[in-house]
Amino acid sequence: MIIEIDMASETPIYTQLVYQIKLGIVRGRMHAGDSLPSVRSLAGDIGINLHTVNKAYKVLVGEGVLTQVKKGYEISRETPPKISETYKEEFKEKLFDLMIDANVFDIDVDMLLEEMKIKLKGDEQHD
Repeated sequence: MIIEIDMASETPIYTQLVYQIKLGIVRGRMHAGDSLPSVRSLAGDIGINLHTVNKAYKVLVGEGVLTQVKKGYEISRETPPKISETYKEEFKEKLFDLMIDANVFDIDVDMLLEEMKIKLKGDEQHD
């Protein structure tokens, strides 16, 4: 699992970790049923506090992306994961914020979609 954390970023580390795990799923590096490293192992590998990893995993469980199993955590076997009503509302708010910015800055929707496709594919050199 490739996790890139920017310690100098203003984005909280647990939020970056949540994003990196989701990105791994989207880019096909992780699949339904795959086990994640233990909290302690991932924290040691990245060099962050184990409570930070635990918080990220709990957020992903709450969103339905991860499932807690006896041995730790795994990518949800539900495809797509079942989204909670709370997260659905949060997602709508984020999307609305982006739509406002797109309108204010006169950013074309087709260009946004194209950029999104490019970004989701990622840098093939990293795969």
